[in-house]
Amino acid sequence: MAGFVLVVGNGNWPSNLLMDTLFEQATQIVALDGAADRFEQWDVVVGDMDSIKNPKKYQADDGQCDSDLAKALREYEVNAIVGVEGGRLDHQLATFTSLFETESNAIIYFDTWRACRIPSEGLEMKLKIGTRCGIIPFGIVKEVRIDGCEFTLQDQDISTGTLGVGNRTISENVKLSHEGGDLLFIWEANVS
Repeated sequence: MAGFVLVVGNGNWPSNLLMDTLFEQATQIVALDGAADRFEQWDVVVGDMDSIKNPKKYQADDGQCDSDLAKALREYEVNAIVGVEGGRLDHQLATFTSLFETESNAIIYFDTWRACRIPSEGLEMKLKIGTRCGIIPFGIVKEVRIDGCEFTLQDQDISTGTLGVGNRTISENVKLSHEGGDLLFIWEANVS
């Protein structure tokens, strides 16, 4: 489906301004389970209906095989995700791993930060010079390349740890790629 698909979780939502902007951009809004109780603009509800007030009103899916977010990412070509901050720590961490297990190119929006998966074919971002950013490997990631940042990497294998945290852009064009593994890119939103 063409358009801008927004997934809204039941965690802490970012600022009203950001939420309003994303709601305006969205051509389809997917509420994750209990988030459907918090607003009415959704087009579809995805989940096992374990946290919604009136689960009989909705069609529950096949249970706990995947997180509600992973279910939505498998079903829809999602552009943006909000409402995943706060609450249970396992759900927060599963937000990031859901991107990897579904190979989603969605961006996760927090108030002042963004996050996305770096596909092996690469990712190019246009960011303001001086933007704080970083990469976070989940497991072993092969031949990581970073250009346009203060600290670059050229075909270096990295693994779970702190290498890649605490970087800044030195160019408006940031290029990231790797040859295999799960790599997350995070950056500070250009908020005035």
